[in-house]
Amino acid sequence: MARHLAAKKTCREEIDMDVRASYELPVPIWVMGDALDATYPTGYGKLWFNVVMPHGQPPVGGPPPMLGVESRPELTGEQVVWVKEYGAFIPESLRPATALHRVAVTDAEGPTYDHKPWFTAEHQLAGCIGEWFNDVRTWAEIVTGQDLDPDHRVYSAESVGAGLTFIEPPRDGALGFKITTPSVVPLRAQEWASILGFVRDGQEPPLEEVLSRDARAAHRRGANRRAIIDAATALEIVLVRHVRSHASQLPQRQRDRIGERAALGVYLSIAENSGLPLAVPADRLRWLTDLRNDAAHRGAAPDHVEAGNAVQVMIDFLGAHGRLRRTDEREPDGGELMLADPETASLVGGEARPHGR
Repeated sequence: MARHLAAKKTCREEIDMDVRASYELPVPIWVMGDALDATYPTGYGKLWFNVVMPHGQPPVGGPPPMLGVESRPELTGEQVVWVKEYGAFIPESLRPATALHRVAVTDAEGPTYDHKPWFTAEHQLAGCIGEWFNDVRTWAEIVTGQDLDPDHRVYSAESVGAGLTFIEPPRDGALGFKITTPSVVPLRAQEWASILGFVRDGQEPPLEEVLSRDARAAHRRGANRRAIIDAATALEIVLVRHVRSHASQLPQRQRDRIGERAALGVYLSIAENSGLPLAVPADRLRWLTDLRNDAAHRGAAPDHVEAGNAVQVMIDFLGAHGRLRRTDEREPDGGELMLADPETASLVGGEARPHGR
């Protein structure tokens, strides 16, 4: 009986090449024009597939010809947006750029199971596409600073005085909208290709960069205490790694203070007493340490400016000492990063390029 059950649960690798689908991204991702009209291999877990990019013809782009959308009228016409250019400040060197709304998914390849014959490629794709997007958008947020959280959107248009109707004075001139033109760093074609490859291979970004992303997102949404705690935690991870990587160069007395417990204040003291060069002045790091301690242990409520300054200290420190390094003029949102961990990947000219691909 046991042998029979084991045989029924055998996983056989087979190729299912006839899956074609359109996928609307939960949040548009800005990409450069050179990323369009191309096919990129990606995947999630044991399922591999291709992402085929739309063409960028204005006003809304269009599907790649091989998708065959003619059989699905709801995917045709100008009401179906594939790409669209919105008002945004984009660095001159990264133009033209557009917001990617939809992609085609083709050539799904995954395992089949004797005990689940119904679990075909389309079922596997439907089951993982949400997690796939979450991993893709996490990498995109880290590399470019774009804000792509589908569950907590930040909009560029905000209503002023929503719900108010003035009786006296008998006019609504105080009501309206506040519109913000965002600064956007779009993904280059090679960065987009590398991100899709990272997700396919299950390669996660450095933890400190995820925390940096979370700190920036919290600050944008007015969650100042969360922003400061995440910023300080990201800083702590990088500072501890930086000090430990230079342990052989430290005075013996300071080297003896290095332990398993990664306390931000302790490692800052070790760096100061050892004369270890830091890209951010020690007094700024100490200020962030105290700000975090007050927020976490004393219930202090930092204001938006303090939280913004804390996030900037974190960005500056991670950009110099983290595994993701700044390559060009610094962007206020944490974009323009270069992966500097030779064990996982290398970047050339700011473009991610996984080894062996």
